[in-house]
Amino acid sequence: MDIREIEKVVDSYHINHPVFSGTKEQVMFELLSSFEDICSLSALDAPFNLSSLRNITTYMDALNQALHWVENSDLPSSCEHINTDILEERYEHCVSFLLDYALPYSVICSGYISFSRGRLEVDINGNTVTFNYPINNNKSEWADILREVSQNTFSGFIDSIEPLKLKEAISKLNSAIFLEDDHLCYTLSNDILEPFIEIANTQWSATKTLPDVWTFDLFSFDDYRKVWVNITALCYIHFFSTSFIADPRIRIKNNSILLPFNKLIDSIASLSCLNSEAVEKILRYITFEPSKPNVDIMYQPIVVLGSNNVIITPMLFLGSSPERNLLAVVSSRHDKEHSKEVNDLEELMVSELEAEIPQALSLKTVKHKKLSKMLPDLDFGLVDTVSNIAILCELKWFSAADSTKEVYAREDEITHGCDQAEAVLVYAMSDRKHFFKQVFNIDDGENIDVICCVIAKHNIRTQHKYVPVIDLNKFKKLISSKSFDVTFNTIRYHEFEDALPKGAYITHQPINYAGFNFKIPAICFESIDTL
Repeated sequence: MDIREIEKVVDSYHINHPVFSGTKEQVMFELLSSFEDICSLSALDAPFNLSSLRNITTYMDALNQALHWVENSDLPSSCEHINTDILEERYEHCVSFLLDYALPYSVICSGYISFSRGRLEVDINGNTVTFNYPINNNKSEWADILREVSQNTFSGFIDSIEPLKLKEAISKLNSAIFLEDDHLCYTLSNDILEPFIEIANTQWSATKTLPDVWTFDLFSFDDYRKVWVNITALCYIHFFSTSFIADPRIRIKNNSILLPFNKLIDSIASLSCLNSEAVEKILRYITFEPSKPNVDIMYQPIVVLGSNNVIITPMLFLGSSPERNLLAVVSSRHDKEHSKEVNDLEELMVSELEAEIPQALSLKTVKHKKLSKMLPDLDFGLVDTVSNIAILCELKWFSAADSTKEVYAREDEITHGCDQAEAVLVYAMSDRKHFFKQVFNIDDGENIDVICCVIAKHNIRTQHKYVPVIDLNKFKKLISSKSFDVTFNTIRYHEFEDALPKGAYITHQPINYAGFNFKIPAICFESIDTL
């Protein structure tokens, strides 16, 4: 079989799974509840096993794939009452569907997408399918992956929570919860709410990069923050409340928040002090739309079940990066106000760069310099008149990617930036004297050595072999801590790219699925799971 014939087998392998029984809404509820349970177990294990937090991310990928399979199945839709009692056998079906089907499938999909984009080659030997990088492949992408993992703010957010304050808040919560006919109930006072709102605000701040004054077509950025913080606070309360339930059947029955949509609107409006109309717009914006292509449950974590009820799975909020998730939805909606705001993103990068540049009479900078009608503007440039060297920078700002499709979308933007940087460099080198007079007002620029680069916010898996692409934080660290000539040569010779740490090596992640043995390239650390 060739690679595309194998793909057809893989794509249809899940169809006969026993999870496909009942209505779409009922199966979605059962999958969301089972997902919440396995994530909760990983979260509670995190203090003893740090890799447990990474498991939650992979479970989210699996959930997203599983929900899309259900949406595209032949199961009927229904507005009937959801049965919240999940039998043990049904729970096992859901966990199997998530971990034995959707999870390996999502990894295999990453291999296929990379293959289709020409980033991977494939070797088929019997039922073994091995994806490999071409021999001449740019190896810098492994450094990019490692950097993004190291910059993950979730661990920093965890560190910012005060354990004693959290312990006190959970203790107060424990006294406010009770079961009534196997249904979880709790009474919320300000004393209980406030510490969890503080935790949610901390989580928001840990990943925030955009100005509070931004607006979108339907709401302001700050209004979205208020809604998200209050929902997340309720999710923390619900998460910790269910952790007190000893009976696993009752815990799973109650581990997600299931309520009428209008009640959710009223609750968040009351907590956030926003009007109901504004809250409803925001909630509907982040309500899951499984029928649309390329949507992700992480970006729209509220799920409609039936005609009026919604289900909120706490871990989808607790494990989220709210700003990134919002921007993903906004971009897909072609939001006009957002498009205006995006024009200011590069100015934010320039401000960050200017704040790190040492004060020196010999160092000159320019920003947003027009060159000619046929050329892109020079986003940012630096020249040192003593050492006669210059760096011409193209800036690219975008939010972090968390899927293979998003990675390649970012890569396309970076490649475009590399082309723009090359065009500016060619123009500069064709007549250096004219260029440096035009751009920096330097009369004797013919002997200035010049390079170009792309500075990217969240640079992931760059593929350009000639134009250096450097992460914004790495550039800031270089320019603030090293002399300009050292920075110049570090960028010119790509010496800023991180080597694999000791004990790490490139290997293959084995995945057995649909009768085939797939091998997907991965980074492996000694005694630690692959990335």
